[in-house]
Amino acid sequence: MTPLRFLALVLLAGSARAAEFAPVFTDNAVLQRDMPVTVWGSGRDGEKVTVEFGKHQATTTAQNGRWQLTLPAMPAAEGAPLRLRGDNVVELNNVAVGEVWICSGQSNMEWRLNQSSPFTDAVLAAPNEPAIRQIKVPLRPYAGDPLPAFAWTPFNAKSAGFFSGVAFFFAAKLHRELGVPVGLVNCSFGGTPIEAWMSREAITRAGSQKLLEDDAKKAAAYPDAAAYEKAWQSYLVARKAWDAAQKAGKTPAELGPQPAEPYGFRTKGRPAGLRESMLGVITPYTARGVLWYQGENNAGRPQDYAALLTQLIASFREDWRRPDLPVFIGQISSPSPNWPDEQDPYARIREAQRAVAVATPHSGFVVSLDYGVRAQVHPPDKQPIGERFAALALQKVYGRKDAAGQSPWAREARLGPDAVTVSFADLGGTLVARDPAIPTLELQLPDGTWVPATAKAAPDGQSLRVALPPNARPQAVRYAWRNFCPLSLYSANGRPVSPWSLPVTP
Repeated sequence: MTPLRFLALVLLAGSARAAEFAPVFTDNAVLQRDMPVTVWGSGRDGEKVTVEFGKHQATTTAQNGRWQLTLPAMPAAEGAPLRLRGDNVVELNNVAVGEVWICSGQSNMEWRLNQSSPFTDAVLAAPNEPAIRQIKVPLRPYAGDPLPAFAWTPFNAKSAGFFSGVAFFFAAKLHRELGVPVGLVNCSFGGTPIEAWMSREAITRAGSQKLLEDDAKKAAAYPDAAAYEKAWQSYLVARKAWDAAQKAGKTPAELGPQPAEPYGFRTKGRPAGLRESMLGVITPYTARGVLWYQGENNAGRPQDYAALLTQLIASFREDWRRPDLPVFIGQISSPSPNWPDEQDPYARIREAQRAVAVATPHSGFVVSLDYGVRAQVHPPDKQPIGERFAALALQKVYGRKDAAGQSPWAREARLGPDAVTVSFADLGGTLVARDPAIPTLELQLPDGTWVPATAKAAPDGQSLRVALPPNARPQAVRYAWRNFCPLSLYSANGRPVSPWSLPVTP
């Protein structure tokens, strides 16, 4: 049976059942305040469905096994029942109205509070903040597999450790500043490339049709879904045995290589897979905006990332039918040990993230490199990154002009008689060199070699003056242009300057 045939049978089976909410609506849910709220679910064809929340209600009729309606905009509220009336009555309890954000990406977004000791020990010692709530979409590479049960959970002693670290600290700052419930729709999956979260159409628009062609070629190793399923089950058996042997203390020589996962519709990184199997579960849950923290799994192809990210943002806005949907980008941090510090694929991904964020309306970015840890792709201190996301949202979405949001970035490098002057955007004050030597600042000579450079802030603090090398006209200037390195340039409000590589113009 093909995957599409399987899905069709699931939909047909569901169309005869009495109306239910979609799985993303559960007890303790948070609905978006001050915006019309989309509510949907499954139902019997022709069934009249009414949804009630407080004094508000809306009615529709199920068609093709599905219903969808819109509740009017509502102010913030702590908790009340959300009720569905159809052939049966379904009631969800303690549903709040506040600010909702979709938090997506790979492992640094997924990384939990209980994985981040000692930075989260104090937070987890006495967790009790019921106004902050999360729903974690189950890890499901294939949309044809059953969807495990999942639910909204308030932040408390039982659930706190399983909250995304970045998302929690984002929500905690928003809650302190806005005084309303904050809901986090955590749709993240470690070790996944950006194209897994995109539709096939978006991938094509990004000029990456070859990803789809390569996917089809690799999947063709199995003549049909049954053959792939057999290979998959064999892999699971072999993997279980390998893991058990490793746990028992077998040496690497005794273990041998890890079993290879067969490529097919359960491969988590395949193009468009997670768009169908995970994002599809929450689309179009009404939310204020999106936090996107991903890129490590695309570092091997940095030249493609800007186009893919541009189309990812466009597809979020198309799917949610909101051209102004805020989408904020977290730059990637430190790589794993197999990426040498001095090379630049991570730097090129960061630059793509910055460039797309500043060129796209209703977007923005945060820097995370200064909290990276050498040879650790999962730096444990997530609080600064979450709070930077929150400051960006407070500035760009909630109108808090005093919030130190967008990180500064180098706009241009212009040649002068005695220096190259680098000017900045979004500086938010004056430029500060925490290490006056600025050790990762370099100039490119006419022969293409890079040499260390010295510089100091201009008297007004708005630009950086880079000293010219003797008897040579520099071609380019770059800063922190490496997979990993410390940062030394900041704005006076504490935001790190994004790494850059710029041509020098006359």
